[in-house]
Amino acid sequence: MSVLSDESKRSLVDKIISSSVFKNAPTSSGLLRYLVEAHIGKRSLKEGIIDIEFFNGRPDIDKSNPRVRVNIYNLRKKLGDYYVTEGADDSVRLVIEKGQYDVTFQHSRKKGWSPVALKRNGILPYLLVVVLGAMLLVDVLPAHQPPIWKPFFRNDQQTNLYIGDAFGVTGKTITQGYGWTRDYQINSLEEYYELVERKPELKGQIEPVDFNYSTRMAEHATHSLARYFTEANAEFEIRYASRASYADIKSVNAIYVGRLNNQEKFTEMLHKHTSKVRIANGKLMLKNIEGLGGLGDTTIFTATNATYTDHAVVARMPGLNGTEQFYFFSNHDIGVMATVEYFTNPDSIASFTNRYLNDGHYFVAVFRANGRERVNFELTPICVTLL
Repeated sequence: MSVLSDESKRSLVDKIISSSVFKNAPTSSGLLRYLVEAHIGKRSLKEGIIDIEFFNGRPDIDKSNPRVRVNIYNLRKKLGDYYVTEGADDSVRLVIEKGQYDVTFQHSRKKGWSPVALKRNGILPYLLVVVLGAMLLVDVLPAHQPPIWKPFFRNDQQTNLYIGDAFGVTGKTITQGYGWTRDYQINSLEEYYELVERKPELKGQIEPVDFNYSTRMAEHATHSLARYFTEANAEFEIRYASRASYADIKSVNAIYVGRLNNQEKFTEMLHKHTSKVRIANGKLMLKNIEGLGGLGDTTIFTATNATYTDHAVVARMPGLNGTEQFYFFSNHDIGVMATVEYFTNPDSIASFTNRYLNDGHYFVAVFRANGRERVNFELTPICVTLL
């Protein structure tokens, strides 16, 4: 087996990029050429390096940006399309293995099986019948996506990820400087004006801020969801919860990640679907729960100063007009991060589905998350109720 020269590799890339599959894909074409030059230069690539060098990313800001994985996925898919069409007869194929960023050049062992050759030999019509039958069979078999996520990937509705952002004010800080301050008791303009009415001495010293602030939870959850959606060849748009209207939420597939308290639009959606789990005034109220341990009626105080323990509510509900909703609530990063990670892991999804859902996919579940430094160590289900 001959070893390809560097010029032969570059010529192969030129041929691929000039194909009809790649002609309207400048990002995929440029990324392919970049990866091959790195291969020729014997450079080992990582996601962060590609992000900085090819996409001009900033490592201090773009750590959780999924663009590298999304564009590598798109490039791999275009290469697959090329090799079943114009490149079907190529003796050498350029391959990017799943989960890898390095390219390899593989000599093809299959010759004479291009669409042109099949048509010439009279085999193509029979092969098309076989392929069509296989497609129909796959369509009736269980889909790869688990039932709780499948509608997000197959109902042709836009999906929005709503990030629970925090309200804040600017003014003198505890260190006597000037900056942005987060007060857990002030979560809206109404509460801000109530405060300055009670404490008029604050007028002129602080003012509300019209920009969005989110915590590490948003970065972690977005990363987990982006990875999961990319694997399913799906995507979502990112929105801030504070700027979402009821009309917005009702018109799309909605995923929410954020705090239990002071997110009335999303908690109201939850309350419309069940009376067994209610969120209000810093409390999580469970009513007539038959689940784990026979809780009955229980009230959990979701303290904002907890350090190691967090409670999370996960709600998977139908939306309006054929849309779907998946909400992840907790007052601290640990709960949302742990439950989003749990429900984007195929093994834990399968375990949860088999244990609790009885072939359904609408539910509300309450979890206790234990961790340190906002890192989850243990996630324990408290109760699961079907909708």
